[in-house]
Amino acid sequence: MAYNGLAINSQGIQTGAGMYLNRTVLKKYKYTKKQRVNVAIHEMGHALGLAHNNGGSISAMNPANRVYALRSCDLRGTKRVYATAATTTKALATAAQPSLTVDHLKDYDNGISGINQLKKTAPVIVEGHITKSVGHHKAPKNYYTTQTLAVDNTFKGKVGSTLTFTQGGTTQMAVTASEILPQHQTIIVMLAKNTHGTYYVINDGQGMFVDTHTSNGHELFDHVSDHAIYTENMLH
Repeated sequence: MAYNGLAINSQGIQTGAGMYLNRTVLKKYKYTKKQRVNVAIHEMGHALGLAHNNGGSISAMNPANRVYALRSCDLRGTKRVYATAATTTKALATAAQPSLTVDHLKDYDNGISGINQLKKTAPVIVEGHITKSVGHHKAPKNYYTTQTLAVDNTFKGKVGSTLTFTQGGTTQMAVTASEILPQHQTIIVMLAKNTHGTYYVINDGQGMFVDTHTSNGHELFDHVSDHAIYTENMLH
């Protein structure tokens, strides 16, 4: 799910808006109708210039919201940013960013969070398509997938035309963190090597992004860790 930005003319007047909801992801992870509405409300809040509330907030602007409908704090925030002409102009200018804006939530405890830090941490960042995907999902600990990738673009580091890497998971995240991918599926992946010389997805699997489709000229990638949506150029 992602918000695509507003169109503002030279006089600062809003002339259009674009909001994108990824139906593929919503369907894949079985969002209910109510949850889809809550996600849409959240993205509309961004379109109005609202930022995220705190991670644990009971609010439509909770960073990972699909649970909460519009709350009084959301209404107060909207009234505050549109209280005067100056705050209204500032809110619309904030909302009018032309590229996708997605916050990455830290869901592991090793201290690495944020897409820019992930990019900085990864020794290798490549884009390619899957040629082989083999799952190793045995309870209680052995959850991982071996992915073989034909490399189409190398954004960071030096690799050959093909490489194989492991995508780790846990008993709690066996599917989302260690997916079996179809052949020819395009992905962007951030990799490092372990002591045995084997490539693995950095940060417990957070460094992997699956191509969904193109919208408004942007190729969109689903983050397998938290299912946020990123454009290709945000990942390298």
